[in-house]
Amino acid sequence: MSETFLLPLIFSGVGALLLLIAVFVLTRTRRFVAESLRAQGQVVGFEESAGDGGTTYAPVVTFTSQSGDDVQFTDSIYSRPRGYDVGQQVEVLYHYRDHSRARLASPFRLYFVPGLLGFIGLVFTSVGVIVFWFTSGRAEKW
Repeated sequence: MSETFLLPLIFSGVGALLLLIAVFVLTRTRRFVAESLRAQGQVVGFEESAGDGGTTYAPVVTFTSQSGDDVQFTDSIYSRPRGYDVGQQVEVLYHYRDHSRARLASPFRLYFVPGLLGFIGLVFTSVGVIVFWFTSGRAEKW
């Protein structure tokens, strides 16, 4: 296989893989939202993660489920600066069977990852197709 076709093939393959992962993550997120109950929670603190770029923070939230259980969880998304204040009221989604599966009910926090993966996948796939189009001589025939 010539180098002319290898680069577009790699770009398109990586893009298609990212699009598939985005669809998978989006499907899981939508299922979680459909199977979840809502509750009001409160930010009680932050979990810190130190890295080369500095310290990032994930909110630690407590809420009371409909069955009366007090649940505490740490959100999976870390940010800098802190996105919330201690004591702030937040809306929580938690799975109706497993209350420990909880997330903040923010559209950004729910759909950012599948959206980002889908966007990057679309860009990679598009670049691969466009490069193939121009390097194969099909653009001149069109």
